[in-house]
Amino acid sequence: MKFGLLIEHDTRNIGDDVQSYVTQRFLPRVDYYIDRNHMDEFVPDSEEKVATIINGWFLQYTLNWPFSPYIKPLPVSMHFTYKDWFWDTTDRAYHLQGYGLEYLKSIEPIGCRDSHTVKLLESKGVKTEYTGCMTLTLDPFEDVEKQDYICAVDVSDKVVEQIKKTTDMEVKVVTHIVPEDYYKLSWDQRMKNVEELLKLYQGARAVVSYRLHCALPCMALGTSVILLNEDYRNDRFGDYTKYIESCSEEDFISGKVKYDYRNIPIHDDGWKKLREDLIRKCKKFVEECENSDEKYENDISVRDYKKYVIGKSNWLKAAAVESYKRFTVEKQNTDEEKKKVIKKEEELEEMKREIQNNHYEMEYYKKEYKQAVEKMEKYKAENEAIKNSRWWKIRERIRGK
Repeated sequence: MKFGLLIEHDTRNIGDDVQSYVTQRFLPRVDYYIDRNHMDEFVPDSEEKVATIINGWFLQYTLNWPFSPYIKPLPVSMHFTYKDWFWDTTDRAYHLQGYGLEYLKSIEPIGCRDSHTVKLLESKGVKTEYTGCMTLTLDPFEDVEKQDYICAVDVSDKVVEQIKKTTDMEVKVVTHIVPEDYYKLSWDQRMKNVEELLKLYQGARAVVSYRLHCALPCMALGTSVILLNEDYRNDRFGDYTKYIESCSEEDFISGKVKYDYRNIPIHDDGWKKLREDLIRKCKKFVEECENSDEKYENDISVRDYKKYVIGKSNWLKAAAVESYKRFTVEKQNTDEEKKKVIKKEEELEEMKREIQNNHYEMEYYKKEYKQAVEKMEKYKAENEAIKNSRWWKIRERIRGK
């Protein structure tokens, strides 16, 4: 039987390549590279099944689920979420409904990377088993010795500053983000880059990161690690914080938690049982497939699958994507119009308030004016009375007027 390797062709995160690297180590050879984001489009060169270890995070492109029928899968270390990333909806994971759900049930039990995925799939009636992450199966490199440096992986500048304040060791700032054109590199070069990165981690006294696919490989390689975690990431991280040191970024930066980077505690070695079970499961799968003479039993030929299934599927996907984009634009335009209407209404209300205030001021000034006129009339009357009084006339006669 032929073997396929699940990859993310145009990744921007070398952590995806780390996942493929650990899987490739179990394969006697790689006959096909299968793009995880286009798994439904895979077809072999001939009428045959292709044995593939399926692990990683699912699913960025909902419309491309489930796998091609030409893939014979070993589903291990899979992570699913409630969120549908393409359609930007929560609690509406379309890939876990209808045809997508039935496919999962057809290949159960599903090996899950975390207990969150276990609960999610079991709520859908899918049989599962908790396997942990494939990166736990890494073996330390024989030619790497510990050196006095710390790796700060994709953490904030404040975290780096805090590390430098609390140690005299060199701090190497590392990122898992790769250039946009990274996919242009050969697969061999990408795997060499992964090895160099892993050796860098193995040689460190400690690693500080918020990336799971940095922390777990470090644990497997025997490097002390501090995982910066927040509550909202517990669906992916929560199962592993019992094994390794973990704290929030805020507590780390503030100094609420302090570390001796040469003696970071390891809380539990229970992950080693997960590692052993994963290794055993993958080796058994590969051995059975290597010796298998399983015949191709699909009802549709490769040629027809390419022409009718993939062709029509891609046409429908394009139509769905175009409709969604148009809907999104129209919604944005509608939202903009609503904002304009709301702004006009607010301006109108402001004008009403100004008119009301002006009315109150006018009434006040009218009252003031009326009182002033009344006072003036009173003074005029008093003045006339004085002029007509006897003493005023005597005064005027004396003055010679």
